[in-house]
Amino acid sequence: MRPSTPEDQLKIELEKATSLNQLILDSVAEGIYGIDLQANVIFWNKAAEQLTGFSITDFEYENLHDLIHHTDKEGKHVPLTDCPVYHALNTGESLLVEDDIFWRKDGTSFPVEYTIKPMIEDGQNVGTVITFRDVTEKRKTEQLLEEWEKLSLVGQMSAGIAHEIRNPITSLKGFVQLLHQSKDFKAEYFQIMDAEFNRIETIIKELLMFSKPQKANFCERDVKDIMRHVVLLMDPQAMMKNIQLKTVWDHTDAVVSCLDHQLKQVFINLIKNAMEAIVSDGEVVIRIDQDEEDVTIKVSDNGPGMSPEMIAKIGEPFFSTKESGTGLGMMVTKNIIQNNHHGSFHVESEVDKGTTFTIRLPKEFERQLR
Repeated sequence: MRPSTPEDQLKIELEKATSLNQLILDSVAEGIYGIDLQANVIFWNKAAEQLTGFSITDFEYENLHDLIHHTDKEGKHVPLTDCPVYHALNTGESLLVEDDIFWRKDGTSFPVEYTIKPMIEDGQNVGTVITFRDVTEKRKTEQLLEEWEKLSLVGQMSAGIAHEIRNPITSLKGFVQLLHQSKDFKAEYFQIMDAEFNRIETIIKELLMFSKPQKANFCERDVKDIMRHVVLLMDPQAMMKNIQLKTVWDHTDAVVSCLDHQLKQVFINLIKNAMEAIVSDGEVVIRIDQDEEDVTIKVSDNGPGMSPEMIAKIGEPFFSTKESGTGLGMMVTKNIIQNNHHGSFHVESEVDKGTTFTIRLPKEFERQLR
């Protein structure tokens, strides 16, 4: 037996280090794999094998992307150029991907979250390390929480509906009894009864607007054009209260993909809300601006404003700053903007200085109702 040389010792130490590295990788619960700049899989831990069913030898003759990331969750083919892993490999970026799927060897898929980190050697990018985990249980938990939130909201709304409708019905019953007992039934009583019927009708209309499924007939529309029609519609009511509706925007089109009838309802709600906040002799200013990605709509009034506590409750069912309000108008508005148009809804207000509602609408998005 020949004596070991320094080269032999170095080889033994290298094998030990490699074995230790693999042992560490295999002890981790998340799937971990690495690819070099030629997209060859250079390591693949035990968790990755258990999660996908593939072993590292499966990638000797087939591209990893074509085996585990070939199709997205909508069933569409994912070209290599659109794969976050290969994008990061080419750019040296670190990425976090929270909503994707990987495919198993048996042809089934599972939801994953994964991080992509560059491998740096002597200041140079030599590959990429991907750490991924199966988030099936996490998604189920999130779905359950969402369902519980919906049930909780239904409970709140049911109690609110009962309360809101009971009040006008009680008044109407009283007037009906009075009508039976009195020969001298004043005409003003009929006006009150009519107002109570209108209140019930308003509550039901706003509830239907919130709950009724809408067909997603999206179209390209100029937000300014929709707002012009709404301002013309609301202007007579504003004049009766001596309120000026002022529009501030340039002459360029502000086109978004939208359900135009829903945006019209939102703009009516916001302007009506602003006008009702002003006792008289006030001003409602409507501003529309845009950048490359979004259109921003601001509706401001010089009314009494709101406290931070009141702002926090805007959009909750049956919370309203008005004595005769239901709170459902703002709830409908938030639902249309945030859920149906993937936009944002923000309120700024200061007591004795007024309130500004700000809506941001993306010019383009995936056209589907959530």
